[in-house]
Amino acid sequence: MINVFVYGSLLFPEIADGLCGQTVKSEVATLKGFARVAIKGADYPAIIPMKNSEVKGKVLLHLNEKAIGLLAFYEGNEYKIVPVEVETDSLIINAIAFVWKAGYEFLEDFDWNKAQFKSESLEFYRDEIIPATVKEYYNQ
Repeated sequence: MINVFVYGSLLFPEIADGLCGQTVKSEVATLKGFARVAIKGADYPAIIPMKNSEVKGKVLLHLNEKAIGLLAFYEGNEYKIVPVEVETDSLIINAIAFVWKAGYEFLEDFDWNKAQFKSESLEFYRDEIIPATVKEYYNQ
């Protein structure tokens, strides 16, 4: 079983649970040595290595290989899977994170806006993108 640090659309249970096909257990977590940034023209963020920075997010706990495959498919080729250590209130947990690997020229110099995603994009992701992604994943 694998733990996954999430920091963008997957912070919302509707998205994570919808992709994984189950209610996913999670904990609030912090990833040090990275920064979260907005992506130009996109409603989802990236994380990039950055000293003296940290990203607040969640760690999705105990996911199986099928769920990891779906999450990787959802994240796409712009990200690479990187092993990380995240801190919860009481533990340091080994996890993986999806780290931006496409060019930095696609990134903004400011953080992604979770509240804006919730108000402008969450319903569309929940109702359209997630079901289409799951269907496409199983039809590939």
